Amino acid sequence: MSEDLLNCAHCDSQPRFIANRFEAVIACTGCGITTPPQSLDAGHEQAYAVLRGIWELRVRPLPSDRHELSGLVRKELTSADLGSVLALIANNEDNWAEHGPLFAAMAARLLRQEHPVQELMPPETMLRDASRYRQLLRRARILQIDGRPWIYVTPFEAHGALAEVADDLAAGDLGPDEPQSYA
Repeated sequence: MSEDLLNCAHCDSQPRFIANRFEAVIACTGCGITTPPQSLDAGHEQAYAVLRGIWELRVRPLPSDRHELSGLVRKELTSADLGSVLALIANNEDNWAEHGPLFAAMAARLLRQEHPVQELMPPETMLRDASRYRQLLRRARILQIDGRPWIYVTPFEAHGALAEVADDLAAGDLGPDEPQSYA
C-alpha cells in the first residue's frame, strides 16, 4: 500500500503506512517524520486516502525577497514569530549581503521585551492575582437551584488588602466616583 507514495521531501526516504487498531499514520523510514494520526473508523482505505493527500502535499516556502523582509522588520515581532523568522533565514539561498542586515534587524526585534504590559505590571503582581483567582476557583461550586446552575463561592476570611477595602466600605470612605453600595 505504501509503494505508490512520494518519497519524503525532507530526506528522500521511502514512507510507510502504519496502522494499529484505532488510527493510522504515514511515517518516513529515514527521518521519522509523520502525518497527523487518522482514525480508522471509516476503514483502512479511507484513512489511507486522507493520509496520502496530507503526505503528498508539498508546501515549499517561497524564497524571501527584500520587500517581504523589510515589511517584517517594520512589523511588531514577538516570540510567536520566531519559527517564521528562522524559516526565512533557513530558506534564504542567495543574496546574504542584502538580506543579512534585515535578518539582524528581525533578530533585534525578537530580543526586545515583548509587550508593554510587562512594563506596566510587574510579574509579582500578576502572580499574586493569579493566586487569588486559583483560590476563588477552588472555593467555587455549581449549585442547581430551580433547575438553573448558580455559582457559589464558599466564604473565607479576608486577608491584607481585602480587609482594608472592607474597612473602607464599612467606614464610608469611598471616593466621589465610586458607588455607595453594592447591594
